[in-house]
Amino acid sequence: MSFSDPAAANAVNATIAAFDALGVNVYLLSLDIRKADAVFLNVCAMLVFAAQIGFAMLEVGSVRVKNTKGILLKNVMDLCASAVSFFLIGYGLALGKSVGGGVFGGRVGDGFAMRTDNLSGSEATGDVVVSYSQAFFTMCFSATSATIVSGAVAERCSFRAYFVAATLVSGLIFPVVVHWSWGDDGWLAPVRSQHKLLSSVGVLDYAGSGFVHVVGGCAAFWLTYLIGPRQGRFTKGKRAPNPMPQQSPVFQVIGGLIMWYGWYGFTCGSIKTLAGPRIASLARVGLIHTLSGAVGGCTVMAIDLYLEPNVFMPFRMIYGSLSALVAASASAAHIHISISLCIAFVAGFIYVITSHLMTHVWRLDDVVDAVPIHFFNGIWGVIAAALFSDKRFLQQTYGAAYAGCGLVYGCAKGPAVLGNAMLYIVSIIIWVTVTFVPVMWLIKKYGWLRISSEQERIGTDAALHGGESYPEFQSAIFNFKDKITGSQSKLEMRVRASEAAKIATTLAALMDTSVTSDEQSLPDFDESP
Repeated sequence: MSFSDPAAANAVNATIAAFDALGVNVYLLSLDIRKADAVFLNVCAMLVFAAQIGFAMLEVGSVRVKNTKGILLKNVMDLCASAVSFFLIGYGLALGKSVGGGVFGGRVGDGFAMRTDNLSGSEATGDVVVSYSQAFFTMCFSATSATIVSGAVAERCSFRAYFVAATLVSGLIFPVVVHWSWGDDGWLAPVRSQHKLLSSVGVLDYAGSGFVHVVGGCAAFWLTYLIGPRQGRFTKGKRAPNPMPQQSPVFQVIGGLIMWYGWYGFTCGSIKTLAGPRIASLARVGLIHTLSGAVGGCTVMAIDLYLEPNVFMPFRMIYGSLSALVAASASAAHIHISISLCIAFVAGFIYVITSHLMTHVWRLDDVVDAVPIHFFNGIWGVIAAALFSDKRFLQQTYGAAYAGCGLVYGCAKGPAVLGNAMLYIVSIIIWVTVTFVPVMWLIKKYGWLRISSEQERIGTDAALHGGESYPEFQSAIFNFKDKITGSQSKLEMRVRASEAAKIATTLAALMDTSVTSDEQSLPDFDESP
């Protein structure tokens, strides 16, 4: 799907012909339409870019204070690495002209450093301006796919290992999958003219449930598996994980809401042009996006309150909303509003179930539940699009000649649409596995994947990034001595430097025991049990 697909081109040509008959300057009209598309796509790309702020805040809120600088640095680094690697390699692979021919000829595009046919010619025609906008838009998608990996392995992944992971995902893995499903001649693209093997319908992945979220989530799964859990996360012989301190529910919730806001750029921007019938989809997509997040959050809240009525964590509701947004991304332009509510409802259940499986069954330590949110709900999103996409909406998006529909609508090509979705999911998982896992395994073999045990114990801020993020706080050990029995115990607490003695006096009065404090300059003490 792009600006050159048949539906948009036919609509533009028909409009130009009508105005030409009235004596209107055809060249200026066509140029203005392309300029409007470029502005629209740039605004949506900026929204997607803004989602990076949300990712950073959510991840900072989910880690311990002693790792604040480390997670912030990784988020800035993966944005920078993604932009450069996508410029040098990724754009050509994603949106360049397909290499090879035949049914599977659209596996990968050509062109490096954006030296492709899409960006050749005169900017005066407007075509190159639109291609620049599309490059910016897709570049922001690539950064999102890489960022998914960051939160999953927070607090123990080394900087250089994560740099390699982010560059690999955004420069190679993500662009190839984008070309399959989004390029005009990708082997799975729904706008491709010939699909002998795929029944001429391709795969339905409107805004990236597959090429963004399954890609990033699968990479996060493998890296979480290879790197192992944080110190103290699991206890031998105990099935349930040990709780780990999280820095700030404020950051978690605000970060999640910023991500939700930035997601409008994903779903609305993927329309890509305001010409022709696609403009009719824009308002519906925005409403579906909003309702999906709302239903996903409410579903997880209801499940958690049912399972444990007295405890509900705000970040869980945010994770439910994000899960539903991931699931809606593949089909937001293709489905009825009522169907989107059902997809979001199922996404909430998938998140709760897979989050439990990750920690209690597979014993994998995913700090921000990136795998349940992005990988599993990305898979559900692709399948849901193949089940519930309405043919009328599909023709608005991909052109009047598109013959497929969701399986539940009973058209002749419905089974092919579902089969292509399954092929797409399996292909993504295989592609990520064969490209990402060997590289990360080699890095692990040479001891570069994970920071040292001592660095993890004291925190990356003090060990690697020049000191604490909040220097006005310090660790203090409060020594308790029972006045009658003489038994002693200790309590570590992070307090303001000027308040340790005052707290010791207050504790002694409340507990009728002797309490003294030993102030320390440690960056943190909050190791899990």
